[in-house]
Amino acid sequence: MGLKKVVYSLRTKLKQYFWILPILYMFVSIFLLRGKVQYVYLAVIGLIILTVIVHRDDKSKSDVVLARWLAVLAAIGISAALILSIEKIEILLEPSYVASCSLSPVVACSPVIASPQASAFGFPNSFIGIFGFTAVFTAAMTIGAGARRLTKAWWRTLFGGISFGAGFCTWLFYQGVFDIGKLCLYCMLVWLVTFAMFWLTVAFCVENKYLNFGKGLNKFISYKYELIASTYALIIMLLFYRWSDYWLSLL
Repeated sequence: MGLKKVVYSLRTKLKQYFWILPILYMFVSIFLLRGKVQYVYLAVIGLIILTVIVHRDDKSKSDVVLARWLAVLAAIGISAALILSIEKIEILLEPSYVASCSLSPVVACSPVIASPQASAFGFPNSFIGIFGFTAVFTAAMTIGAGARRLTKAWWRTLFGGISFGAGFCTWLFYQGVFDIGKLCLYCMLVWLVTFAMFWLTVAFCVENKYLNFGKGLNKFISYKYELIASTYALIIMLLFYRWSDYWLSLL
């Protein structure tokens, strides 16, 4: 009983101060952990675990649950995009600079950051990430602050922006992995959070009748967590396939 009370008290405190967590994560990852990509990933895992704890046995409305996840995922995306922008500036100032996330012949951010694909629209892609993730973060905070009468057009616009991001990330994934031939860990963070935001948002919009893709597809989309897991599994399989010899050589 004592342990249950402690867990309940912890969950209550986390829920009460939840909106501080993604902001705290951004500060820690950008200003304290930027030079160590491994620590940034550990901080991501910690933030996700805390978010799961908050939502366990939670009776909050579905839009609040979505807003919490969007705030967390957007905070991770903002941090990754900002760090990539800083690394880009470092490479422009010193061409021989090795990015902090370049850890091996395969896991190397510098070739990706310096590639033409990294500036698809004539400026660094990370700038798009900063703008896009900040917009999603603002939307999540708007809902968290109590906004409820959001129109169908508002939700469709949010979904449209996230859909563009998911499509762009799919292209970037192919370019980085199969064309450039390097794995950028900060880029991978951007892919993962964007795909998660996509499935969560489209499922919410379908559930609340802001979007309608037909009965069968609507039912399929409702399995949002399974779809996120399947997307991540596909990414892992493709990464293993692309560099299977290298990964097996590490065993």
